[in-house]
Amino acid sequence: MEESEKLTRLTQARGLVAALEANDEAEYLAGLNALAASQTQPMFEEVGRMTREVHEALMTFATDDRLNLLAEDEMPDARDRLRYVITLTEQAANRTLALVEEAFPVADRLMDRAERLQIELAQIQQRHADNTPLVDVITGLTEYLESVQQNGGVLKTGLTDIMMAQEFQDLSGQLLLRVIALLETLEGKMLGLLQKIHPVSAEKPAAPTVAALSQGLGPMVPGAKPHASAAEPIKNQDDVDDLLASLGF
Repeated sequence: MEESEKLTRLTQARGLVAALEANDEAEYLAGLNALAASQTQPMFEEVGRMTREVHEALMTFATDDRLNLLAEDEMPDARDRLRYVITLTEQAANRTLALVEEAFPVADRLMDRAERLQIELAQIQQRHADNTPLVDVITGLTEYLESVQQNGGVLKTGLTDIMMAQEFQDLSGQLLLRVIALLETLEGKMLGLLQKIHPVSAEKPAAPTVAALSQGLGPMVPGAKPHASAAEPIKNQDDVDDLLASLGF
């Protein structure tokens, strides 16, 4: 608190005490009202400044053609692009899952066939154990078939991982749908705000009665002009500008 403000409040407080001691009710009430006014005036001025800043921002907002372009063209286009991304990722995921489902039986058949060949080769090796060259060939084939079975297991594990990885499509799709919903909400609010602060009306509505205009207006602001709605409702930013000017902001 500044020293001057402190002295002012101290003087007002002493005046209140003096009025009470003198049993001067009128002076006491006047001092009390002055003290209350000194407390509310800074708040009133701050609200006025904030209102003026918001008003100026809205005026700039309404005259910015880029916002109209954003609300009417770019945001719908962004939604379409996001939906297209969802469609592409969904198609890619479905195609991947289809290929994985086709590859699983192929891997199973390779592993089963390799196992049967190993059994048959083992039987041949037993019958021709004295044929060293043949046994050497069978041994090499058996080792190859064992690697086929092992690699087949690795292949099936990889296919399972690929299938599980496609879950990201559902998660990303849900996230993009939420983003689209957010854009649609934001777009609607922007368009509504643009229509309110910069309306384009084909025809003027019928003038309401004075009684209807006076409803819900609240008390008069001291020092201000009568409510614009009592004679003419505040319809645009010029009326707001006039009202703020009448209040000293």
